[in-house]
Amino acid sequence: MKKMIAIAALFVATVSFAQEHTRGERLKKMMNTAPEETAEMQTKRLTLALVLDDKQQERVYDLYLAEAKERKAQWEERSAKRSTREKGVKPTEEEIAAMRASIKERHKAMLDKQIAHQEKMQNILNEEQFDEWRKLKMKRHERMAMRDGKRRDRFQKRRSQERWRK
Repeated sequence: MKKMIAIAALFVATVSFAQEHTRGERLKKMMNTAPEETAEMQTKRLTLALVLDDKQQERVYDLYLAEAKERKAQWEERSAKRSTREKGVKPTEEEIAAMRASIKERHKAMLDKQIAHQEKMQNILNEEQFDEWRKLKMKRHERMAMRDGKRRDRFQKRRSQERWRK
C-alpha cells in the first residue's frame, strides 16, 4: 500500500512539473515557430470562434502574418542586443536612462500598433463578429491579468520570506 501511494505521489509530481513552463520557455517556443504557422493558427482559432468566411479568413491571415513577421524581427533584434552586452558588467547611468527612454518609446509604439490592429479588425469583421472579438480579447486579457497576479503574489511571498530570514 505504501509503495502504491509513493508511486502515485511520484506520478503526480512528475506530471505537475512536466506541465509547468516558464514564460521564457513559452516565448522561445513561440519565436521558434514560423510566422506563417503562427498566423495560420491564429486565423483558425478566430475562424472557429467567429465563423469567418473565406475572404475574411484571407484578410485576417494577411494581417496576422505581417504582425508575426514584425514581432519575430523585433525579437531577434532585441536578442542580438542582449547577446552583445557583456555579462556581469553593470550599465552606466546614461545607459540606464537610455534604456528607460527606449522602453517608454516601445510602449507608446505598442499602444499605437494595438489601436491600428483594432481598426483593421473592425474593417475586416462585421459588427457582431467585432463585438464578439472584443469580448474574446477582454477574456484573454483577464486571464493574463489573473496569471500575472498569481506570479506577483508568489514573488511578494518569496520576498517577505527572505526578509524574515535576515
